[in-house]
Amino acid sequence: MFRSLLAGTTTFIFIFGWKINSVADLILIVSLLLIFLGFWRGTLLTHRLINQTIAVLGLLCIYTLAICLINGIFDTQIALRSLRALLNLLGGICLVNLYHAWNPQAYAERLYRDIYLSLVTHAALMIGMYLNHNLREAVYEITDAAAYVNLSSPFLEGYRIAGLTYGLSQTSVLQMLGLLLAPLVIRNAAGNVARLIYLAGVPLLLISIMICGRSGLLLALLLSPVVLAALFKSAVVGSPTRSLINFAGIAAAITVSTGLLLTMISFFPGQFSYSLHQAGEIFLALEFRGPTVENFAEMVFLPDSWPEFVFGSSNLGRGNLEYIPSDIGWVKTIFATGLTGTVLMLVPFIIGMRAALLAARTDLYMGVAGFCVFLSALLLNTKELALLTRNQWSVQVLILALLCFKIAEPANKTVEAAHAG
Repeated sequence: MFRSLLAGTTTFIFIFGWKINSVADLILIVSLLLIFLGFWRGTLLTHRLINQTIAVLGLLCIYTLAICLINGIFDTQIALRSLRALLNLLGGICLVNLYHAWNPQAYAERLYRDIYLSLVTHAALMIGMYLNHNLREAVYEITDAAAYVNLSSPFLEGYRIAGLTYGLSQTSVLQMLGLLLAPLVIRNAAGNVARLIYLAGVPLLLISIMICGRSGLLLALLLSPVVLAALFKSAVVGSPTRSLINFAGIAAAITVSTGLLLTMISFFPGQFSYSLHQAGEIFLALEFRGPTVENFAEMVFLPDSWPEFVFGSSNLGRGNLEYIPSDIGWVKTIFATGLTGTVLMLVPFIIGMRAALLAARTDLYMGVAGFCVFLSALLLNTKELALLTRNQWSVQVLILALLCFKIAEPANKTVEAAHAG
């Protein structure tokens, strides 16, 4: 019991650890502790795709540091982001190894569960902050949110909640990842009571997305056809009767989640109409209309000089160098690291999606959900910088390691069978 609680708490802090100062945060500290513990244990399971990701991020660290040095070390954000992402990856690998050491037979199910419960717990905290001004102020005092969050009117008035994070759209997509993992966790749950408890987390996640930002809802709508197709496809088994029971279970889960969501919303104060109105605007975005689309068109441009376009200038547009009037992630990374650095930042996500496709051969829904986890970051990057961001990257590195270990399972079983023979 203590070990399970310790593992779950570590996973929560690994995802949601808040900043201590402008450079360090609890995520980084936990990552360093996990790295130390992992190497102290002496045995570290890995995979060639994980090793490739480590190599790419190591190269990105060297490259971004060189770009910063060449341009006078006026803006080191991109170099620090790359280094933190590498340490975060190494810490995540060590955390998955700890889960494996503690329970080799069910480590993946337990870690998926703990990631999901971490996101649900954060959703509950966000809802509490939305409903209670004193709780909201206390949490923001602890995290020093005012120093990092964009202090827009909806945030200051409590209409949009960042929780323990420092983003709004970013956090909405982070919470959306819980919706992707929910079917996997519910499927693996031990007993119907546990399934109902995990199912109750779905409406909490949906509400947390609505009180945070529209991006999570938009991506949930865009990804839902693929996710639902994989979910129903996974429900098809050899027995027609069993397949029908699985379909009925999925339909019942969706119905219960919808009912719980509507019931919870009915108890919310009148200010929730703001969130509902904001959620409605995503349909305008899907039709390529509305203020979001109009603002997007004005932010698409590239550097004037080809050296800056190819190699970058270390300028993310919000530091000590020239202001770049664009929020689009692809634009910002090209200005900061050029096309070369942007490709390097993109490679870990391509590796993650490749791992997901390979894992889908043995577990279709796990693979599709994992693919969408990495794809969501690339899609969000068209709105704002979403590659190697603190909280999402923590989830992504854990998913990457779990997918790679899933790929390795058939080979490991073959080796074991050969030794047994």
